[in-house]
Amino acid sequence: MVENQFLRSKTTSSSKIDTERPLKNAVLRPRMYRLSIILRFAVSFGLLFLLVWIMRKDAKEVIGIFKGSDKMLLLFVVLVDIPLSIAVAYRLKLLMSGQKILLSMKNAIYLTFIGYFFNNFLPTAIGGDIAKAYYASKKTNNKVAAYAAVLADRLLGLIATLLVALTGLLFIGKSIDNEFIIWAVPFVFFLVILMIVFLLKKNNGPARVSSGGKGVFNKIKERALKLYTAVNLYRNSPGILVKGIALSLLLQTLSIVIVYLFVLCIGGNIPLFRLFFIVPLVWSVSMFPSLNGLGVREGAFVYFLKGYIGPEKAFAVSLLWLGLIMMHSLIGGIYQLMYPVKIKGEDLND
Repeated sequence: MVENQFLRSKTTSSSKIDTERPLKNAVLRPRMYRLSIILRFAVSFGLLFLLVWIMRKDAKEVIGIFKGSDKMLLLFVVLVDIPLSIAVAYRLKLLMSGQKILLSMKNAIYLTFIGYFFNNFLPTAIGGDIAKAYYASKKTNNKVAAYAAVLADRLLGLIATLLVALTGLLFIGKSIDNEFIIWAVPFVFFLVILMIVFLLKKNNGPARVSSGGKGVFNKIKERALKLYTAVNLYRNSPGILVKGIALSLLLQTLSIVIVYLFVLCIGGNIPLFRLFFIVPLVWSVSMFPSLNGLGVREGAFVYFLKGYIGPEKAFAVSLLWLGLIMMHSLIGGIYQLMYPVKIKGEDLND
């Protein structure tokens, strides 16, 4: 009898723990997400404030640089940048087709600019990717495939960035004093290639995705297996991957040319091939946890360019690029007002 009471007590206690655990996780996840946002706000605005504080004595000179800039060349850069966003949208459409998601070009452009808009409100530069995947999944009722396509889009962009950086190393590697950077770029590229090989390797059979498992670890494992299975489908579409990489390389090249035109616009002078190494480094650094790279990106521009065009002009270039980002976000904001995408808290944690 005592033993039965003990077993009932143990069962009741176990049941209580099983009931309380999901509630506890549900409370902790929003708290961790809010803490993550606070930290990223602190990083972005802390670094931005520090950069402005350092440049405060050169404020008049920076303003003079903008006043004396080539306004027609600046307008030309803005006009050239618009087709780049359309090319980015086409790459997304292409990768969505690899997941059997038929996305119109109109919707692909909409998703791209919505991503630009949400990048300024969700942590790091990948916040907009969550918005794009979420919207695409609602339109197609295929959440895993949508996230897989957006992940592939991000990976192809990363590969292109590193390839361009490696190309830059071939031309200016001998003139770089920082050995850490010289070795870090090939090392990261090697890691990314290993990741791609792992994601696309041939499987003897389909990955078994169990459901209904308890615990945070099992849920993460289940979602990871589903995402892996979806990304692995691209191994059957090599043409899509080749086109995606080629398009990504073109986009990276043109974005570097835009930075070069910004430099010329404010009266600076720097060899174009040197930017093929510097700009990818700026993009890589801007992936550091922040709000769309704010503060981190501007600091990277100043750090890597000041030795060639001076800190004042380097800061001016960073502000011009920030203005370009704000323009994209404004267009995305208009889209959001006209055709709103509502993202719930639980979708951010999926």
